Parts: sequence; C-alpha cells; structure tokens
Amino acid sequence: SLATWIIPALAETHGFLFDLVIDDQDVSQDWLKRGEVQAALTSHPRPPQGCDSIALGALRYRATASPAYMARWMPKGPTAAALAEAPALTFSDKDRLQEDWVSRHLGSAKRAACPTHRMASSQGFVDACLAGLGWGMNPEPLVAPHIAEGRLADLSPGLPLDVALYWQFARLTA
Repeated sequence: SLATWIIPALAETHGFLFDLVIDDQDVSQDWLKRGEVQAALTSHPRPPQGCDSIALGALRYRATASPAYMARWMPKGPTAAALAEAPALTFSDKDRLQEDWVSRHLGSAKRAACPTHRMASSQGFVDACLAGLGWGMNPEPLVAPHIAEGRLADLSPGLPLDVALYWQFARLTA
C-alpha cells in the first residue's frame, strides 16, 4: 500500500502530521489493539473493541519473476517441485503472501514453505524479481508495466492474490 496508493491519499489531507509504522497487513491490527497507533491499514474485517472499520477494497498481487529466473528455476512452470527449490522473496517473517499463493496454486489447504530471501522493501521486491534473485508476490500496479513489456513473467496469470484492506481507527471520545 505504501508503494502504490497511500502516499497520494495522505497528500490529500491537510493539517495532519503522520508517523507511519510499517508492518504486515495481517498483523497491523495488533498495533491498534495495543493502543500504539490511532489507526491501521489491515486485512482483518472486524475492528478491535473501541474501533471502527471502513472497507477500502482489495490490493491485487501477482506472482512474478524474470524470464531468465523462470528459465533457470522453473523451466516447466511453477510446479510443486520447482516451488520447493526456487528462491522466493519475503517482506518479513510475518509475510505469508508467497506461502498463501503457493498453497492456492497447488490446491493445498496446508501452508507451503519455500526457500526465501527476506527483503523489507516493495520496490526492492520488484528490483529483485527483475534482476532474477527470486520470485515474489508484487502489487499489480508496480509490476503491470514490467509484465506488459516482458521484463517480468506472471507465474500463473489466472491466479492473482487479492488482499482485502480495511482502514481501522480508534473511536475518539470527548
């Protein structure tokens, strides 16, 4: 979200200062529950007690890698055997997008583990995919031009991963 749409949205506000805390959308609600932030962008639809929630829509992710990476690590496509060996990119220890996509792709209810590089940068993910370091789940707005120009391949074009996002915020009392 930070790399795709939230900065322009914040720029539309006036009279506010922001202290952004960056964390995975699956755990950002915990910051709100602990009272460490006043609002959170989260993938959880139900707000914590004392908070409200606004549905924002979904951010679409695509599993992408460079054509050279695909030729080296997945010459027969993203098979179970290839995904078990091919290095992925993971934002942090909390990031489960790659595992979730692999489980969906392989049709398994069980979480799938894959070897991974840790890289806490959305633009770094795109750059690493372009350089052939690994495959990763990238926000579609960041990779669509690279896919269209053939610099990145979509591992499974019919299987994007949509992550529903919610703006949750503490109710203010007077």
